[in-house]
Amino acid sequence: MSSTPKAPRPVFFEDAANDRLTAIITALAAEVAVLSERVHSLEAVLAGKSVIEPGTIDAYQPTPEQLAARRERHEAFNQRVFYVLQEELDALPPE
Repeated sequence: MSSTPKAPRPVFFEDAANDRLTAIITALAAEVAVLSERVHSLEAVLAGKSVIEPGTIDAYQPTPEQLAARRERHEAFNQRVFYVLQEELDALPPE
């Protein structure tokens, strides 16, 4: 399997920290947009089929297993959002 080098990260500001924050915010905005559309679609489908009543989702209480799976998803989400900072940490020379 061959790897393709990553393109250089776009530079928008003189301070690299601002570019990192812009990348993080953009990643978060993309995640929120996708999730929002999926939630709206799911709620519309379920309501249209009379599967749920209003308030059912708000009252939902996950099981311990579901909470553990949710924590795993949150960790993966955080890794995707903050990958820019992790790349920089990984590039630091060892002490």
